Amino acid sequence: MWLSENIKHIKVLRRLSLLAGILFAPQALIAQGDMLSSQYMNSQLMINPAYAGVRNAFSINALSRQQWMGVDNAPSTYAVSIHSPLNRKMASLGASVLHYQSGPIQQSELTAAYSYLLRLSHDMFVSLGISAQVNHFNIGLSSLDVIDSDDPSFSQNVENAFKPNFGAGVFLYSPHFYIGLSAPKILKSKLSLEETGGVVLEQFTNAYLAAGYTFSMNNDFYLKPSFLGRLRASASSAFDFNLQMMYRNLFWVGASYRTNSTVAAILNVQLTEKLAIGYSYDFAVGEKVNFGLGSHEVSLTFDSEDLIRRNRHRRFNKKKVKKKEGNKAVQSIRSF
Repeated sequence: MWLSENIKHIKVLRRLSLLAGILFAPQALIAQGDMLSSQYMNSQLMINPAYAGVRNAFSINALSRQQWMGVDNAPSTYAVSIHSPLNRKMASLGASVLHYQSGPIQQSELTAAYSYLLRLSHDMFVSLGISAQVNHFNIGLSSLDVIDSDDPSFSQNVENAFKPNFGAGVFLYSPHFYIGLSAPKILKSKLSLEETGGVVLEQFTNAYLAAGYTFSMNNDFYLKPSFLGRLRASASSAFDFNLQMMYRNLFWVGASYRTNSTVAAILNVQLTEKLAIGYSYDFAVGEKVNFGLGSHEVSLTFDSEDLIRRNRHRRFNKKKVKKKEGNKAVQSIRSF
């Protein structure tokens, strides 16, 4: 009897320790942030609406991220983003769908993005973007194992809750570097229980600063350092430092360090002219407590220039060229 009771208590404590990453207290869940990805440099539409169209192709990126492998109900994320320039225009449209689940929390996002491209010089552009978003939440609090089964904070669920939001961003780029600044969720929103009035989930505004550069080592090898800062007013900010080596635009190998003591190994392979696959593995280092066996992330990126009409005004030129010479220009940012 004593042993069975203690085993039961141990199971409860293990589940509560996992939910410590979800729950602050019986009356509140921790703030939700935007999507976390170790392959942010491959497609930034999820964090910056100004990224729509900068690849100058009909572009699709699909991503699956599984965190804390080996832990029940660990966070998982699935996302798909699509964007493309409008034919013969400097405007672009994009859309993304995201589904996130962690323990009792299920969140889905549907986002539409619009951007407009301005040429600053023959080889430099700035893209300005805005987005509109709808967030859908289901939070199953009543399914949790809690010490006090009569606690009213866990007696009801949050079902089919909708919250709107909008975002804005700017993206400056050339064939060799990019700098982006964005706020994908500008509105602060809360979800509360009807009976108790307790806050279940709270979303805060996060700003993102992204930058990257390409160094040519020779005709075959390139170094691509990049940086992503998640700037948070409500919590400590986080920064990713990434370095990849590219060989002939065929494959990339690299590593990333996140300031929460996480390291990621990254591999990207260009399978065909239009299709690329990426894989990353995250794991904690130092004295940080690590849940499970690390996090796996897989992405697919498809770019097709055949589905849009060529527009010389959207392309990089080594010099100002005449209309008939437009096809000699570099197509887009993804070419570096």
